[in-house]
Amino acid sequence: MTERMEENASWVAGVDIGGTKTLMILSTRKDEGEVHERRLPTQAADQPELFFQWLFAELKTFCEEVGCPWDQLAGVGLGFPGVVLQDEGVLRNAPAFQWPEEDIRPIISKFYNGKIVLDNDVNMAAMGEVDQGAAKGHRHSVMVTVGTGIGAALVLNGELYSGQHGAAGEIGHFITGDEGLTSEYVADGDAFGIFEQITSGTGITERARHYFTAGKGSELSLIWSLAGGEVQQIEARHVFKAAESGDVAALEILELPMRYMARGLANITALLNPSIIVLGGGVAASNPTYYLNEVQARLKRYVVLPIQVVIAELGNKAGAIGALASIRRYLLK
Repeated sequence: MTERMEENASWVAGVDIGGTKTLMILSTRKDEGEVHERRLPTQAADQPELFFQWLFAELKTFCEEVGCPWDQLAGVGLGFPGVVLQDEGVLRNAPAFQWPEEDIRPIISKFYNGKIVLDNDVNMAAMGEVDQGAAKGHRHSVMVTVGTGIGAALVLNGELYSGQHGAAGEIGHFITGDEGLTSEYVADGDAFGIFEQITSGTGITERARHYFTAGKGSELSLIWSLAGGEVQQIEARHVFKAAESGDVAALEILELPMRYMARGLANITALLNPSIIVLGGGVAASNPTYYLNEVQARLKRYVVLPIQVVIAELGNKAGAIGALASIRRYLLK
């Protein structure tokens, strides 16, 4: 695609690449106009060339289906579940894509030669919430995703802040208390940090299972019945569902994770002074009203600056919407 053709091309795409699912959104270059979505299973590959061959073949098929000529696709935003080094074009810390640490942009150019924006999935989700969701109209916002792990994205002065190594927002390694900090503890970039171990869905699930395995929980607990009477079937969503009903075991299990989360958000507020913090991810979404109320009640104790805390609005579409917004912004520049 020549530069002149690129300027006149009228379509853009946003792609959110997950470990198991990929969501593509095709739309016009300008905000108003047609919007088309396609969701498909991710075909992860050991080598980036095989993966991008598959991805852009699927995107080309999608374009044909909606009547977007391939040479009219001006740019594509790609969100990955990992750290993207912007200057080097390298994807790191992506469990589903164990690729060599090399620049993936020349590989992409073999299959698509329009403009490309690469970033991690949490950053793209944050841009989606700024563009069309809960953070719309805010110049200074932070998105915190609470799911299997913990992540955050910073939008400061209307722009994503990535940090020196592309890892700004890796709040899983926050230190918000002494729990888990033994004298032998050393931070490990390939493992959950202390904050993540306690506040993530994985952490809450493990905490709940240990609670019952240790004999602290009763079969009268709502958690027990929600999990079908099987300790290994207990999940974080069961704990939140039970806590909403006042279940004693659930409240005890969640006390530390919710206290740590509130402290983490207080630290973000004190350091960055955003106008809004958006809470996303599967854990926050599983019982949004209860989760938000519990966080807000605790957060009041720790903050002096005004801060609005809300639940994300775009769900699992946020990443693709943000990727679409990011490529539009790039092309405008």
